[in-house]
Amino acid sequence: MSQLNIQSFNAEDLSAEELQRQKAQQVIDELFMAAESDEKLKKQLEAAISPEKLVEIAVRQGYELTVADLERLHHYHQEAEQSNSDELDDDELSEQDLELVAGARNARWPGPGQWRP
Repeated sequence: MSQLNIQSFNAEDLSAEELQRQKAQQVIDELFMAAESDEKLKKQLEAAISPEKLVEIAVRQGYELTVADLERLHHYHQEAEQSNSDELDDDELSEQDLELVAGARNARWPGPGQWRP
């Protein structure tokens, strides 16, 4: 089972929900980093069409992850995107939009730290 490295933040300063969100984000990041060197895992992740399937793959790889974790991450990223879009002028693109236009990332699987169910 993967041991999460949560030393990058002070757990005592976080709410239980924020701590769980950060742990789940780390699992997603580690899973997608592992897929960079494992073609079979990469194909499995690309074929995952639901949060349940992604959780199933993560658990098979030894990670602790739930659908509720993914929902929490999704909600957090939606709020962050909304906040970012509120800060942009109408004629500006967000950094994520620029990456998509430039072809830097796949729209469905943008990469570690940015998974969107």
